[in-house]
Amino acid sequence: MAATFRQIQPAPRDDNSPESEEGGHLVLGRSYRIAKRKRQHVRVACNPCREKKRANNFNHYADIVDQLKTLPEHEALKLFQRLRSTGGAFSPLQTVRLSNHKTSQALLPTTSSRIEFELTALHGIVYPTLLPIDITRLSISPLEKPASPSNHGSLVRKSSNTPIVLSEAGSRPYCDSRLEDLDISYWTKVPISDVSAATLISLYLETDQTIIAFIDADLFLDSLVDRRPKFCSSFLVTAMLYVACYAYTAKDLTAVPLGNLFLRESERLFRAEGSADDVLTLAAINTLSLGCFYSGNDTLAKELQSAGRNMGRRLGLYGVPHDSPSSLAFRKLPDDLLRMTAHVAWSTYNWLTIHVMFFYDKSISHTPSFPVPGADRDDYPDHAWPDHPLPKYMGKSFTKLCHFFSIVEEVAAVYSANDRIPIFDRVPIAFAEAKYQKMLFWADSLSKDMAWNQDSHEHIFLFHMWFHCAVLDIFRPFTQTQQGYKLRSFNSQDSTPKTIFAASLNQMKRLVLLYRTQKMPNSYMPYINISLIHIANTICKEGPHDITSKFYFLLCIRYWQHLYVGYPIFSHVIQAFLTMAINNGLMSNREAKTLMADVLAGGKHHELAHEGIQTNFIVDFDLAMTNPDEAGVQAVAQKFEEVALFDEFAVYKKEGD
Repeated sequence: MAATFRQIQPAPRDDNSPESEEGGHLVLGRSYRIAKRKRQHVRVACNPCREKKRANNFNHYADIVDQLKTLPEHEALKLFQRLRSTGGAFSPLQTVRLSNHKTSQALLPTTSSRIEFELTALHGIVYPTLLPIDITRLSISPLEKPASPSNHGSLVRKSSNTPIVLSEAGSRPYCDSRLEDLDISYWTKVPISDVSAATLISLYLETDQTIIAFIDADLFLDSLVDRRPKFCSSFLVTAMLYVACYAYTAKDLTAVPLGNLFLRESERLFRAEGSADDVLTLAAINTLSLGCFYSGNDTLAKELQSAGRNMGRRLGLYGVPHDSPSSLAFRKLPDDLLRMTAHVAWSTYNWLTIHVMFFYDKSISHTPSFPVPGADRDDYPDHAWPDHPLPKYMGKSFTKLCHFFSIVEEVAAVYSANDRIPIFDRVPIAFAEAKYQKMLFWADSLSKDMAWNQDSHEHIFLFHMWFHCAVLDIFRPFTQTQQGYKLRSFNSQDSTPKTIFAASLNQMKRLVLLYRTQKMPNSYMPYINISLIHIANTICKEGPHDITSKFYFLLCIRYWQHLYVGYPIFSHVIQAFLTMAINNGLMSNREAKTLMADVLAGGKHHELAHEGIQTNFIVDFDLAMTNPDEAGVQAVAQKFEEVALFDEFAVYKKEGD
C-alpha cells in the first residue's frame, strides 16, 4: 500500500515584489523564500560617479558654490572661467591650484594675460573665449574674381531703350516681396531692367542698410513701389543704386560702368536739389557720400559730407539740446514722418561719428533727440513715441550701434581736438578708463542674439569689429608711453592699456579670420576695412615678433585684394601697408612688388578711373597723433616705389622717432 504523504504547499507569494522583477526563486523542501538582495536605489548620479560606482551626494557642487562665494574676486573669476571651459562641473576642484596663477591661466585657450580672463568671465558677449586655431591649415590665397564684361564702354553707348540686365539678377528671393512690383523707369533714366534694379536695391537693404540705415526701409519701399515721392526720390534711388553697383561687382563686373552712370545722374540731382533742407535729401546726400568715399571720389565725398552735416544741423536733427524748441517740435510730427526723420537723424549722426574717428573731423555736441529706431518703447517712458520696428533682415545691429556711437562720440570729442599735442599728454588715463568701463557696462546689456559665432549674420561680425576698433582707439595713445598705468577698476594685476589693447586685438583677429574663411559674403562689404587697418597697422608697428604676424598681415592684404575688384581705393590701401611692411622688416621689397603686381592685375576694369582716385583716411595711427596729414592713405602709398626700389633707405619714417 502506498504511503500517504502530507501535501506540501508552495511558500507564500510576495505580491509586492514579483519574482520576475526581483529575481527571487523558490527552493523545494523549504517553507521560506530565498531572494536576491535588493539593489539600493540611487536618485541621481553623474557619469564619473557611475564609473566609480559610488553615490553622488552633490557635495562637489556645494563646494563650488562655496568657493565662488568666499574666494577673492579675481580668484573666483578664474574658477568661474574654468567651469565654463572644462568638461566636468567639478573637475576644476580636482586640478585647480588657486595659488598657482600660471597653471590656471594655461588652461584657458589663446589668452595671454589675466585681464583677458577677467574680461571673458565678466563680459562674455564682447570677449568670448577664443578656442585655438591651427592657422597653418588655413589658406589665404586670392579669391575667385568674376568674369570681366566684354566691352566696358558699351554700356555708355547703349540706347536707353535697351535696359541692362545684370548677371544672376533675380536668381534669389528679394529681401522684401514688394520689390517684385518695382517700375524703375519712373525713378531713373539710366537703362536698367526692373529685375536688376530690384536685385540691387534688395542687396543694399540686406547689407549697407543693416549697418548704416540711412532710411526707414519700410516707408521707402512703400513709396518706391507705389511711385509716390513721399518717402522716396529720384536722387535717393539713384544714389542707392550707385552704392549697390559696387557691392554687386562680386557677381558681375558689368556693375562697375553701370555704377558710373548712376554716379553721373546722382551728382546732377545733387547739384539741383542739394540745397533744399529735407530729410529725404539728407538721406540721399549721405548715401551718395558713402559711395563716393569707397569709390575714391574724395573731393565729391567731402563736399557731400560737409553738406549733409550742415543740413542736419539746420534741420535740428542733432547738435542741439534735447529740450530746445526744435527738438520739442518734432514730437508733433505724424508717426510715419517721425519714423523716417528718426532714421535719418541717427544714421547721419553715426556716419559723422565714423568720420570723427577716422578723419579727425569736428565732433558733434549733442545726440539726436529722437528715439532710436528699433528700440523698445519702454526705453522712452516720458514720451509717446510711436512703435518703430525694423525689418527682420536688419537684426538689432543698427539699433545697438546708435547707442554705441553715442559713447564713441564722447571719446572722439576729446581725442580729436585740433592740435599737435599727443593725446597721452593732454588726456588723463582716468578718462580713457571711464569710457572703457562705460562701453563694457553697455555691452553687458546686450542680448545673447548679439553674440557672434561662425553662423552669425555679417552685420553681427561688423558690429563686434567696430566695438574692438573703438577699444583700440581708446587705449592706443597710452600704449606708446613708458608709464606703467594700472587700471584699478579691474582686479587683475596686469590690467594695463597694453594688455587690454592686446585682448581686443585678439578678438578682432579672430573675427576677421572667421569672416574671411567661413563667412565670406556673396557681395562686397567695405565696412570691414576699418578692422583690417587696425590689425595691419599694429602688426607693421610691432614687426615680425611671432609666427602669426605675417599670416594676419597677408590675411588683411588678401581681403583688400578681394575688395579691390569692387572698390578702386583698396589698391592704394594695399600699397600704403606694403610700404609700412617693408620699412618694419615684415616683408622684403621683392615680395612686396610681386604682391602689388598681383593685386593690380585683378583691377584692370578700374584703369579708366585710377588717375582720379583720391582718398585720405588714416592708415598710420601712431603718426596721426602728431602729424595726421602724413598719416593718410595717399601720403603713405606714394612712398611705395621709392621704398620698394631702395630697401636700404628709410624713406617713410614715423614722425617723432
